[in-house]
Amino acid sequence: MKHIQTVIEALRDADQKGALHTSEVLTGYSGHKLYGFLQRIASAALWKEKCYLEIGVFQGLTLLSSAMANKDATFYGIDNFAFFDPQGTNEALVNSRVEQLELNNVALINQDYEDALEALEDHIGSKKVGLYFVDGPHDYRSQLMCMELAKPYLSEDAIIVVDDSNYEHVRQANADFLKLNPDYKLLFESYTSSHPKRMNSFEKSRAEAGWWNGVNILVRDPENQLSPMYPQTERSRSWFEDDHIVHSMEYPDRVISYYRWAHRFIGWLPIWDTPRKKGLFKSMNTFSESLQETWNETITLDR
Repeated sequence: MKHIQTVIEALRDADQKGALHTSEVLTGYSGHKLYGFLQRIASAALWKEKCYLEIGVFQGLTLLSSAMANKDATFYGIDNFAFFDPQGTNEALVNSRVEQLELNNVALINQDYEDALEALEDHIGSKKVGLYFVDGPHDYRSQLMCMELAKPYLSEDAIIVVDDSNYEHVRQANADFLKLNPDYKLLFESYTSSHPKRMNSFEKSRAEAGWWNGVNILVRDPENQLSPMYPQTERSRSWFEDDHIVHSMEYPDRVISYYRWAHRFIGWLPIWDTPRKKGLFKSMNTFSESLQETWNETITLDR
């Protein structure tokens, strides 16, 4: 129970005071309370036999700011830098920032998360992961696999911090992980009203000062001292069922392309052109209904 109390204290301090260390060198997408918590818990809970592991390094904000807080522990970051890096410069940027901040306790693992986690012992040796920050690909499968594949390497008092938990499919993966692994418990959750890309400047500044795009914090509780809690999800499984319907149709790639194109096009329309946006949404809904009807007819014929 002592490590859980340590987490609670770190949460309280981060919520009240924000980040412990900041640097003009660092950039990225995160909230001051979020990486303030990572800094505090890294300082309090990580020792030489336990390490920090992060999936999704981007430009190094959370990884390097956490490493600044505890220079006696080792901080590993997994990223193949395949996303949000159109110029292919992020890995070099992170390495240069490691030098600028004079950090000797950071190691980058440039691999796909699945490859890296399946052979994690090759990178961390006999160390156990005491603090695990999951901020990689956030599709349902990737989210769940990031946690499942890491299980053999997590310490007995491991803390898992899942970023971008505003997404329902991320919360669903977290909830499923908790149900499959009852020795882990949800201790803290925080959300914003929308994704930062859809926020106005005031809302975005609050998110940057806070927990960014939602967070779920899980703790290992082998003695079962905490009551089970789960992040809020929808009972309906229609999202997964619809995904199956699309991919089992004759032209799934075209269907997916249509939605991506429509999403981008609607975003380009001026804000004053609301009737046109409503019309496009209506046409998309009609298209979805026709897909469902076609699928139902197919099921009937198969029977």
